[in-house]
Amino acid sequence: MSTRIPSASGNGAPLAVARAVSLADVAALAGVSAGTVSRVLSRPDMISPATRQKVLAAADRLGYVANGAARALALRKTQTIGALVPRFGGSSFPTLVQAMESALAAQGYNLLLSAPDHARAQDPTVLRALLERGVDAVALLGAEHPPAVFNMLNQHGIPYVLLWAVSSTQGPCIGFDEHVAAALLVDHLADLGHRRLGFIGGRTDDNERARRRLQGVLAAVARRGMMLSQDALLETEYGFASGFEAMKTLITRNTGVTAVACGNDYLAAGALAALSAEGIEVPGAMSVASFNDNDFAAYLHPPLTTVRVPIREIGEEAARYLLARLAGEDAEPPVLLPLELKVRRSTAIVG
Repeated sequence: MSTRIPSASGNGAPLAVARAVSLADVAALAGVSAGTVSRVLSRPDMISPATRQKVLAAADRLGYVANGAARALALRKTQTIGALVPRFGGSSFPTLVQAMESALAAQGYNLLLSAPDHARAQDPTVLRALLERGVDAVALLGAEHPPAVFNMLNQHGIPYVLLWAVSSTQGPCIGFDEHVAAALLVDHLADLGHRRLGFIGGRTDDNERARRRLQGVLAAVARRGMMLSQDALLETEYGFASGFEAMKTLITRNTGVTAVACGNDYLAAGALAALSAEGIEVPGAMSVASFNDNDFAAYLHPPLTTVRVPIREIGEEAARYLLARLAGEDAEPPVLLPLELKVRRSTAIVG
């Protein structure tokens, strides 16, 4: 069956426009009820794998696309979660976001991502734009946001969670203890005999995660009686090139450090390249350690000693928590996610 509309060419010949494929059409082809098709598309976990495969094959064959606006109107939900995660370059956030998206997709939800630069991340209009798209819940990176952000969420009754955060009076958090992470790394270096430490980290003026990481390192250094002098502490942008240039600067300062801790693995990778370019042996003449344990850390030269932080787990737990809230369940985020030191060949006993 088709309807006819005037030809755009103006020659008078009508064009046939096919009727949109309906959910009932998919059900008829798959030999199931329309309700089963609906559940396969919105709550696939409720349907057996064999039936899911049959329904999805029928939908693919017919080119079926659900009417999202009509479904949202009927359910009073868009089945979309918003996430505000600033600036991706040289960070571990893509892993976090991918884990969150996968966990949401398994339950029939979509992720709508906003990734402003750090300067705009605190602007309430960024969150307002997400809410205007009708998201059912929101994940925010970090705990430090202006009051207008929390007022907006609370006024509209939008469930939310704070990612990569430990505690906040403003709302539920999912993260880990940066002081514990720093203690794992600094204690490892101290146990190897290192006493003078350098640190290359992210800029702390507009990044609460970089600020907490540095605070954790300074606390651990003081506890172990080590030295981290001001001229051996460099703040820069996260990234390979930034780590390379920061390490070159540290080398020229002749600070006498025997080990350098980096704020993340991207900085550490750049630092290792700079040391190699200067002919400084790692770990013979300089130990290098870091945080995060990104996928490439074990394949650097030499393989990088780093604290594994639960990047993927933060995304998965955020999805779990928000889905539970949307289902009307009493849900509490985990108190703290676990950390682990991955000792590899970039650190050694002081020669």
